[in-house]
Amino acid sequence: RADRRQIRQLERDLDALLDEHGTTLRDESGIGPIAAATLIAEVGDPFRFARESKFARWCGTGAVALSSGEGDGLPVRHRLDYGGNRRINSVLFVASVVQHRDLDEASTYIDRKLGEGKTRREARRAHKRHLANRVIRRMWKDESRRREQPITAAA
Repeated sequence: RADRRQIRQLERDLDALLDEHGTTLRDESGIGPIAAATLIAEVGDPFRFARESKFARWCGTGAVALSSGEGDGLPVRHRLDYGGNRRINSVLFVASVVQHRDLDEASTYIDRKLGEGKTRREARRAHKRHLANRVIRRMWKDESRRREQPITAAA
């Protein structure tokens, strides 16, 4: 019981810190206070990623060509990237699973990918990439808003 109380208190403290930071990451379904804090701590300054694709590659959600022997065209099949930041990849995986379960848009997206002939794993990879794009855009907006606010001296 005491452990549960302490965990709840720590989560409340973390929520207060996230409110102070001004993040909107918790507004994304499947991203709670711990996941949001993990994203902020691991990413640091989101503007170090010039493009969404750079962030996706860093966190391991970017598509990796499965084969190079597909002729002159671009590779048709891609696989999960086993590199990248595994903590962030895990946060995005959990958010993807939660969204697939709870949000019609995510479920429709994954079903569409399955209808295109993708495997469940490929559909999940595509959804995680889609989610990574939304997360980094949200982090860019939050950071821009934070930089625009005047710094007030602590009393």
